[in-house]
Amino acid sequence: MAPYKLLLPLILSLAFLPACGKKMTPISPDAVLPAPVREFRVSQEGDSLVVSWLFPKEDLLGRPLTQLQGFRLQRGEARGVEPKDGPAQFTLLADIDLAYPREGQIKGEAVAYQDQSLVHGRRYWYRVAAYDQERYQGGWSPVLSRAWDYLPRPPRDLKARAGDKVVNLAWGPVTHRQDGAPVRDLAGYLVYRRSGDSAWLKVTPQPVAPTTHQDLAVLNDVEYDYQVHSARLVGGDLLESVDSPMATARPEDRTPPPPILSLVAVAISEGIGLHWDPSPAADLAGYRVYRRGPGEATFEKLTPQLLTRPHFIDTRAVRGKAYVYYVTAVDKSRRANESLPSEEAGAGF
Repeated sequence: MAPYKLLLPLILSLAFLPACGKKMTPISPDAVLPAPVREFRVSQEGDSLVVSWLFPKEDLLGRPLTQLQGFRLQRGEARGVEPKDGPAQFTLLADIDLAYPREGQIKGEAVAYQDQSLVHGRRYWYRVAAYDQERYQGGWSPVLSRAWDYLPRPPRDLKARAGDKVVNLAWGPVTHRQDGAPVRDLAGYLVYRRSGDSAWLKVTPQPVAPTTHQDLAVLNDVEYDYQVHSARLVGGDLLESVDSPMATARPEDRTPPPPILSLVAVAISEGIGLHWDPSPAADLAGYRVYRRGPGEATFEKLTPQLLTRPHFIDTRAVRGKAYVYYVTAVDKSRRANESLPSEEAGAGF
């Protein structure tokens, strides 16, 4: 019995030792792990980088996903802004638990995380993976990277001048970065536009070099807001300034209808009758009739309200007198643009 008593403590201690390394709960053969997230992106917003993605819809076997608990977002970094193969290591940047999300923003199936802990003169890499209710992790997203450095200063003195279906923009040139150093790698300027409560739209897909821009993709009688960003090209990535001051413009129709043609004036029993060819203007609101009597130096408007048909009877004409007439067309714009006068037509009553 003595040898057994000596071996018993050793046997018991071996029974409770972990197999190797950290003891883990074995993954069930039936566990359903999430596939990689969809539409993984990294973009700049102001003085931060925003990482965004959509929920995965499938598991790793391509079946509809039934278990999703959260996401692990990892980041790597390296000194210098030039593209490299990848970081030496990734560290956890955020653990976003859908049941109680303390980090990130979740709207429907969209997730976004704003990374503001950035150091100038570095490149950052990001990847994210979803995990299930047992916190088992699914597949990684692709790895995306962005350079980070001092932003250029925003443009100043932005002015917007509205025309007919056009807005002409102008602003002051940018010569320095936020830290006061001269900017030597300015890529140009990016123009943004919005109307009402809509989101900002990038009008210039790529930076433009001039400090002016003509926006032709606008509608008349719609108010538009504009902002301009300056942009540096750093490590192959565009780094945009914060917002410039905002300028507002409302294009308006300034083009009148063409002049009226074929005006004829004849005496009839009720007075002097006028008729003319209908205006071809697509935005026609109506017509105005003007008359000048004997000895009168100027024409007077006979129709305070617009006529909707191409004819008119002057019942105020006095017998024994001759009159001269012309007609104009008016459009439906806010300005109520009026055409040039038609050729004059005269008749006696």
